[in-house]
Amino acid sequence: MKIAICQTNNVPLQKESLETYFRYVEKDSVVVFGEYVFDLFLSELQKTSKDMIAQLSMQKLELLQTMAKDYRVVIIAPLITTDEKNKLYKQIAVIDSKKTQFYMQQCLIEYEHWNERKFFDNPKNKRLKTPLVFEYKGMRIGVIFGFEIHFDALWLKLKEENVDMVIMPTASALQSNERWEMLCRMRAFCNGCALLRVNRVGRSTLEKHNIEFYGESFFVTPNGNLMTKMRNNDEILCLEIQKEQIVNEAKEWGFRTFKSIKGKKK
Repeated sequence: MKIAICQTNNVPLQKESLETYFRYVEKDSVVVFGEYVFDLFLSELQKTSKDMIAQLSMQKLELLQTMAKDYRVVIIAPLITTDEKNKLYKQIAVIDSKKTQFYMQQCLIEYEHWNERKFFDNPKNKRLKTPLVFEYKGMRIGVIFGFEIHFDALWLKLKEENVDMVIMPTASALQSNERWEMLCRMRAFCNGCALLRVNRVGRSTLEKHNIEFYGESFFVTPNGNLMTKMRNNDEILCLEIQKEQIVNEAKEWGFRTFKSIKGKKK
């Protein structure tokens, strides 16, 4: 399966701007973007009218759907969406040429200096639900947001779904790169799956302080090793992932039980 890691700053909502990335992507690839790439960052969203956010929400979704059809790819992109009441939701869109699926973030940051839980209208689930899992090119793929890596219950549900790979967009800053690398390697190893972490680049503000999103997107194999790691530039990296390699590494350690969706062992 072919994957294109799009490690970018904010991308203008123009077809010409997106084509600078998609022209390098082979058809049938899975194209992944980081968090807050197609939206303003939280501190800027808080100063923007909900009417404006709603208008941009429809524009970016339609544009990404067009790109998926034109380039025959699957796009995984975190988006801020709205409903008829102008409520704001933080979701991941999985877009192909025929349909669009959404995963609603369940665990949101709730710190005094970075409070997404207070700003967004995502439901507060008493019990965490299984994240979105879809199958593509024989690979079972789960998607979650970066902050959700900290919650064991979500990873248990992904394990029960027998996922081969978890794709995790992030917007990480504040010199947290070493901690994120350790967390991702641990989750991939203990769950017997590959993990793709796609982090954005660029600058913004948080509590009147300048912050820098440092990129360093990477792919982790089921044995906890980094197969590749990007730097802190605005760039695209194309990979080809073999399910056989993922399965063989996972079986070697035995932390993952291989079964069908119905629960029967393969």
